[in-house]
Amino acid sequence: MIKYLFFQNNTVDASIYPNDSALIPASRLSDMEISADGTDLTLSFKSMLQGKGINTELVLSITADSGAEVMASIAEELAFGDSGFITVADEHNSEFIHADITAIETTLDGSFA
Repeated sequence: MIKYLFFQNNTVDASIYPNDSALIPASRLSDMEISADGTDLTLSFKSMLQGKGINTELVLSITADSGAEVMASIAEELAFGDSGFITVADEHNSEFIHADITAIETTLDGSFA
């Protein structure tokens, strides 16, 4: 089954950021890295532009020192989840794959790709 990871900002004004979400093939996830202070988790994705070398990174705010648990939740859902649509972080609907994800720091305005 092909799986996709879903992210959505909590955009106040849709006229400024009309494309405030991202759906990325899970197969493109190449790395997850916890920040030095333990409050951010960066998800890196291989280029979606036919190998042009432009990689995508999304930064999630997480509860301090919860990175390992958050990464384990994402990995477990990728490996064993039954759904092809995986909501990692949806600020607008307050839905997160793990309770320790608090926000998406990356603005999903189409420029992040």
